[in-house]
Order: sequence, then structure tokens, then C-alpha cells
Amino acid sequence: MAGLVGRDYEITRLTGLLGEVENGTPAFVVVSGDAGVGKSRLVGEFCDRARASGAVVLSGGCLELDGGVIPYGPLVEALRLLVRQRGENEAQQLAGPAWNELGALIADFTDAEPTASMMGAQTRVFGAVSRLLDHIGVQAPLVLVFEDVQWADTATLDLLAYLALTSSDQRMMLLCSHRSKLPAGHPLRTKLAKPELTRKAHKIGLEPFTAWESRVFVAALSDGQVSPEQADHFFELAEGNPYFTEQLLAAGGDSQVPESLSDLMLARLMRLGDNAMSVVRVAAVAGRRVSDELLARIAGLEDAVIDAALTECLDNGILVEERVDDSYRFQHALLRETAYNTVRSRERKRLHAALAEALTEEVAYNPYVLSELAYHWSAADRTPEALRAAVVAGDLAMRVRAFQDAEAQYARALDLWSRQPDAETVARVGKVRILTAAADAARWAGHLGPAVAWMEEAVAHSPLDGVLHERLGNYRWEAGFDAQSVAAYQEAHRLLSTGPASASGSRARSALATAQVKIGNYTEALAMARRAEQEAHEAGAAAEVGRARNSSGLARVLLGEHDEGVTELRQAKQIAEETDHLEDMLRASANLGVCLERAGHVAEAVEIFRAALDRSRELGVLGSRHAGLLANNACATLFLTGGWDEADQLIREVLRYHPARETTFQRLTKAEMDIATGRFAEAGHLLESVRNHPSAQPKFLSPLYRCLAELAARQGNTAAALETVRHGIEAIAGREDDLLVLQLCASGLGIAADGSDVPDLPLIVEDLLARAASAGAEDDESSVLAAWCAAEGDRYKGVDTPATWHAVAEGWRALARPYPMAQALARLAAAAVRAGEKELAAQASEEAADVAEQLGAAPLATEIVKLRRTHRLQPRTAPSERHAFRLTERELDVLRWLCEGLTNNEIANRLYITKNTVGTHLHNAYRKLSVDNKYQAIAKVRAIGLFDD
Repeated sequence: MAGLVGRDYEITRLTGLLGEVENGTPAFVVVSGDAGVGKSRLVGEFCDRARASGAVVLSGGCLELDGGVIPYGPLVEALRLLVRQRGENEAQQLAGPAWNELGALIADFTDAEPTASMMGAQTRVFGAVSRLLDHIGVQAPLVLVFEDVQWADTATLDLLAYLALTSSDQRMMLLCSHRSKLPAGHPLRTKLAKPELTRKAHKIGLEPFTAWESRVFVAALSDGQVSPEQADHFFELAEGNPYFTEQLLAAGGDSQVPESLSDLMLARLMRLGDNAMSVVRVAAVAGRRVSDELLARIAGLEDAVIDAALTECLDNGILVEERVDDSYRFQHALLRETAYNTVRSRERKRLHAALAEALTEEVAYNPYVLSELAYHWSAADRTPEALRAAVVAGDLAMRVRAFQDAEAQYARALDLWSRQPDAETVARVGKVRILTAAADAARWAGHLGPAVAWMEEAVAHSPLDGVLHERLGNYRWEAGFDAQSVAAYQEAHRLLSTGPASASGSRARSALATAQVKIGNYTEALAMARRAEQEAHEAGAAAEVGRARNSSGLARVLLGEHDEGVTELRQAKQIAEETDHLEDMLRASANLGVCLERAGHVAEAVEIFRAALDRSRELGVLGSRHAGLLANNACATLFLTGGWDEADQLIREVLRYHPARETTFQRLTKAEMDIATGRFAEAGHLLESVRNHPSAQPKFLSPLYRCLAELAARQGNTAAALETVRHGIEAIAGREDDLLVLQLCASGLGIAADGSDVPDLPLIVEDLLARAASAGAEDDESSVLAAWCAAEGDRYKGVDTPATWHAVAEGWRALARPYPMAQALARLAAAAVRAGEKELAAQASEEAADVAEQLGAAPLATEIVKLRRTHRLQPRTAPSERHAFRLTERELDVLRWLCEGLTNNEIANRLYITKNTVGTHLHNAYRKLSVDNKYQAIAKVRAIGLFDD
């Protein structure tokens, strides 16, 4: 089963209400949603969390029965489950004296004596239930769940209203779920509409998945074996309904509706009369939505007849009226699919043609019907009309950045092309133009496989067109084919360099410059980018000037010219925004964020990444490779700055959403995080999946070899770890990024200092120290890394001092890098012990332990605990009440503002940190205070007088 997807808001809201319940404020919660949308899954997940927090959960459901009802059915089921889980004696003790008062309800599964008058005395039942629930609530918070109350009997509905209205200080949450869109007059709808209940209810409407969430859901169910294209097809059919999506996936990806769902939908259709079914067939052929005027025109029925037929369709929940634009749609896409399959082939073609002819009249004043027009002409086997309409519809969709629709229209045009002898004349464009447009639409829709295939076909048609080769290089890079991408760029440059200056020629040069950056040749990359900018100026191509500065700015920062490079990247981003060039805007944002982090402006880097991801979400291109890399860059930066929980959540979403070939860097980032948190098996699996990736990029190779070495060292194989470090240094030798060399040297020297019994270990250490000394330290991070290398060398020799490690720790503190700072503090503590400075060792180890615990760096935390226990390190003075809980200063700051009544967002603004970071601090503070929510935390803080001074 897939984990809970897309329900973070709902779970957070329910958890918050449970926190209020724990403090004596009862809650009445109503969860609604369509069948299959995941109400039971949400309620089940929340109940599991509630139990884990110490709450008592009683849960029962209502049944849909053809005849008769079970009075108080969900209550009886909940009590039955309580007895089954805890045994009758414990259940009776928990429930109190009211247990025996409910004898008539529970006699069949307990030893209680039935009370003859109980079933007829509703008020006595209500009072007994209320006393039972109150008795439980005194001992622990109570969650009482009634599911599917749309099928509840009258007595249960009355009980529900009674409990919701009479609870004033009970520690109880009454949680009910029901299907949405209940018909007028339904007993539950009438009951919930009463003002007194409306005021009490916390309503949570559960929506279907978005396209993004549906992809994540499908990837989780299929272990990533379903392509994004197929996942999007499931989304279109299921309209984001999780249950329907599961059924489609279980059917093996067949384009037909699974028999189980088809039978369900067909049973609903069979309830309709002949005229209503005739209207439904027309609506099914029309598509997802049909206007009232068009439906009436094509159905050909008299007004009175069609009015009656439509009323029948609406009353049975087959069609839904959209009064805003006088149209109708099917209640669900699968219902429409089933209805469509009941229409005979001959009738289908006739209806499609009639609909197309009617829509042709509408195109002049409403071009947005072009997609429907192309569909209907195609289904009617009218190829010339369909081809022309598909091309125009695709062009229109591209202009409004509806990329998935554009891809579908161009794909239809290409499919029709082979059936039309004079296709170019009919379409009024060449096939190459359609192929390139289709490829561009597909890449932004997140479907890189078709994008590359279509562009390769375009190149095959016009092998001497350098512009096409440049585009092919882009799509291959995005799809993870680095070497083939560079080859395409080189061919583009060869073809375009012989002619006059052009935008495409400049873009090809910029692409090659970026390729040089990736393999560490920054000086050559800068020279190429400068030539690209000159060509762009000569061609009068503003967007390409920005693209060139994107490459040159990146190269300059990596050459150590931080301020100048960042300035050029800001210019590149501004030009991309002014020229509305989506690709360049996302590329510039990604590079600007990376370079800001390299220049030490970490907080701004994170905000740049977030803003670009938000923009990607707005434009519907969150599935593109550019957005995936932005997310990876954000994760890497958050990992550096201590936002590990947020980084882990974001990187997991990216890995579920994108195919493996497109997520090489992301999997490497995740492996690095896993090693730091002690998830070694998961890290090993990820590293195994990327270690043979054909990449010459130093920014990939350096962390890859560092992670492999660290994992080998953790497994006790010091020799293999050091050999891996050597291979890593050799792999990036000759490149212009000394920072990456220093990172490998620091890793190797740390492993050597911890290891022993390795042949030639002194020679290995001296070699690493020599390499570190010869590397340039042109920025703050490189300087700290160089100092770390020297300190690790001293540690290997047993001559490191507290002062040496203090300098390293303060260097990382200045760069806001908590994890390496904590590592350095742990080394400081060990050096202080050897120097006899136990008070210093205690202080340093205590701070290191706090940071490691806050980050979730389990291996480092274990190392520090061992050090403190071995040497009996204690704080210099007895802990005050404030510090008895080992709260960090930042956790105290956050708690102080929480007690002042500020929200997480307001606290973030006060402390200049992110909202997610506030959440992380509160999570850690709750754990240390042994509380479960903010209400308990505030109460405990006030009880112990934490801030009384």
C-alpha cells in the first residue's frame, strides 16, 4: 500500500484538533468526499497517529443494507472492537459504570444483561453513551469515529447530534465521514444543515489528487515502474480518485476501463429510461463537458422530452449541471467512458461528425473549442479536417502554456499525418515544425522520452539544421543523456558557426560553455560564454544575451569571482523574465541559487529555489527536469544549513515523481542525507543505482566517491574507503574546482584518523595532506576545508589541539553549516579530553550532542554519547530548570514566542528562519519536554516557570 499522499493539510488539521481535545475542548469533525477519494484511508492514518499519542480510539462504520437497519450500528461496532482489542474486563474498567447500562446494545458480545426497556428509551441510551465516553475521556483523550454516516439509521444520527451539541468539556473528538453530494432531503444532509450543528462542525472536504499527487501515488504503488505518461493517463481517467487509480493500475495499464469498475458504472446507467439513456450517449460522445444548446441540438428531442431526460440524469447522479456556463458534465470520467462504450461504432461516427460540424461554427468566436473539434473530426474518420484542427489547437495550447493539451494535439496530428497523402498541404505546415513543437510540449509536460524521440525524428528529416541539433542537445540533457547531449551541441555549433551571427548559434555556444562548466573546465567555459554573448549582441538577440550570461556567471563564481558572477546571473534571470523565456528563467534561477550558496548567501539561495519551484507549480511544469533539479538544489542547500526534515520530504517527492535516469543527482543527494542520518542500507541501495552512471561532472563524482568511501568506512573497511577516496581525486584531477578536491581530502583524512591496520597508511595521509595544501583556498568554505584537512592530519598523528578544532568549528558556524560544525565540536571535545581540559570537553560535547540530536544525525550522536560516557563528561554547572531538558538556545527562542501566542509563520519572521525550520525546532522541543503538542508544551513551560526570569 502506498503511504498517505496529498493529505498533509488534513492530517495536520486533525492533529491540531486532537491537541485541543487533550486540553479539554471537544471537537466535532465531519470529513466528506466522493466514493474512493480516500476518506477511510485518511481517517485510518489519523487514528493510528492518535493511538500512538496515547488516545483511545473507538471506530465503527455504517452499512448500506437493502432492507432494515442496525440501530446504533457504528457505536455497537466500536464497542465490539474495543472488547476484541482489550478484553471485556479491561473494556468495562475503561468505560466505567455506564458499560452495564448499555446491556441491550452489547449483550451479544459481552456478559452484560440486556435491559428490556433500553432500546426504546432513546434518552437513556444517549445518557449512558455520554457517561461512558466521559469516563474514558477522563483517563485519556478519546476519538470516536463513525464512518459512512450517509447510511446511518435515524437513531445514530440523533445520537451524533446529541453528542456534538452536549459536549462542553469532554476530552472527546467525534469524527464522522460521509460521501459528498448528498441529494436534497437526505436525512444526514438535513441534520448537518441545522444551524447549531453547522456552528459546531469542523468540516474537512477531501478533494481528488492533483496530477502531481496522482503521479506520486502511482509511483508508490508500482515501485516507480509506471512511466509519467501512463500515470498521467490514469489521472485523466480516474480524475484523481485514488481507488479508481488503484483499479486502473491493477488492470495492468490497459486503456480499457477495468471490468470491476465498468460493471459498477454500467449498473448505474441501466437505471435510466430510454430517453435519458439517449441523452447520455450524446453527452458521452461529446466528451467531458457539453453545452446545453449543443446537447439539445444533437440529441434531436423535443424540449419537454429532453427536459425530463436531463432531470432523470441529474437526479441519478449521472450528469452534473454547471450553471455558470449552462453545460453538463459526467459525474466521473469513468462513467463517461462506460457510457461511450455502449454507443455502436456507426452511431459514434455520426454523432462525432454532427458535433464537429456544430463546433466549426463556434470556432470563429471561441477558438478554445479547437481541441474538441480535432477530437471529433478524428473520431469521425474525417482525417483532413482533424489534421488541420489538431495543428491549430496545439499551437493555441502552446501559446497559453497548456503543455499537456498541446502535446496531445501534436501527437494526434503526427498520427494523422501518415494517413493523409498531402498532409503538408492540408496542415499548411511541414512535419518538422510539428515534430519540434510536439517535442517542446512534451518536455514541459514532463514526458522527456517522447520529447527526445520526436526531436531525433526532426533531426533525421533535416540533418543540416543546426537549430534542431541544439534543441536535441537540450532534451537529451534533460533526459539524462549527457554524452549524447554534448554531441548534439557540438554538431549544432559546427553547422551554425559557418553562417552569420544568429540567436541559435549563440545558444549552441552557451550550451557548450555550460557543458564545459559541468566537467570542471571553467576558464574555457568562460571564454566560450563570452563569444556566445558577443554573437548574441551581433544578432540582436536579447534572450540569448541572458543565456550567455547565465553560463559566464556560473563559470566566474566557480573560478572564485563570486560577486561578479552572481551579478551576471542576476542579469541573466532578469533578462529571462523580461523576454518571458521559461527555460532560461528556470535555468538562471537554478544556477543563481547554486552560486549564492557557493558565495555564502545560503538563506537567499534557498529562497531563490523556492520561488522558482513556486513559479514552476504556477505554470504547471513541476514535472519538468528543470523543476526536478531546482528541487534537488534546494534539498542540497537545506541539508547544508540544517533543514534536514524539509530536505528529506522534498527529495522523496522528487524521486517518486521523476524516472530514474532523470534523478541521478537527486538520488546522490538522498544517499548523502541517508548516511548522515544512519540509514546506511538505503544509502547503499541508492549509491549502487548511480555509481555506474556515465558522468564526467566533478560535482557528481566528488560527492559520489565521498559517499562510497564513508559507507565503506562505516562497514569497517578502511582500506577500501581510502582507495575510493583516491579514485575520486583521480577522477576529478585536472579540473578547476579545488573545493571538490578539498572535500575528498577532508573525508579521506577523517577516515584515516579513525582507522588502523591499513598498509602504507602514513604515506596515504601525507599524500592527502599534500593534495589539500596544494589546493587553492579562494573562498571561505575552501579555507575552512583546508583547516579541517590540516586538523584531521594532526588527529591522525595524535597532535591535534582544542584550539585547532575550535577554529574549524567556528569557521563552520560562520558559514551556518551545523553538521560539520557539530563534527568539529566532537573532535574538539576529544582533543580537550586528551589535553586534560574536561570542562571544555563537556561544553563542546554538549553543544555537539544538541546539534546532532536536532538534525537527526544518529551516527554522530552515538559517537558523542560514547565519548561523554567513556570520559564521564558533565556540564560545568548543575543544569538549571531551563536547561534540564537540554533545550538549545534556538528551541528556547521558538518556545518563548510560541508562549506569546505567535504562529509558526510569525515566529519564522521574528527569527529570520523558515516556517519549516520552526516546525523542526518545535518537534525537537516537544520530544525533550515529553509533550505531544503546543498546548501541552505551553502548559508545561508555564508550570515549570521556564521563562519566569
